[in-house]
Amino acid sequence: MPIGRKKKAIVHIAKKDLHLDKESYRQILKGVAGVESSTQLTEEGFEKVMKRFQEMGFKGLLPHPYQPVPKGRLIPMDSPQGLESITSSQKDFMAYLLEKLNWVEGHYHAFCQRIIKRPEALTKRDGQKIIIGLMAIMRKKTSPIPCTT
Repeated sequence: MPIGRKKKAIVHIAKKDLHLDKESYRQILKGVAGVESSTQLTEEGFEKVMKRFQEMGFKGLLPHPYQPVPKGRLIPMDSPQGLESITSSQKDFMAYLLEKLNWVEGHYHAFCQRIIKRPEALTKRDGQKIIIGLMAIMRKKTSPIPCTT
């Protein structure tokens, strides 16, 4: 399935930011994603092209464009709001993080069991704890390994 117009726009912003001529741009699309134009890019192709653009020096539109950013705020420990049901936004964000980590359902349930002592997040506070934990794992996986010599 082709990417949407917003992602196409990001590709073109990166092209302009990197000062790529038409020929170089098309070579990158063809070599990295196997397509002739951004309208043919799939989600996987988009990720590959953006990774290549980042290797070439494209910084993105945000300080860390591929780092997930939670939308909410921390719920104070004594707040009754933490006992409310988990929000759809939290569920969606957790699903995004789990997809990026390539975790299967069993792995997720074991993680929840370890963090919140139940197999799934049911409250806002549970969701908050799981999201914080998943984000820490994402950061650890994407951070460069220090070289000690």
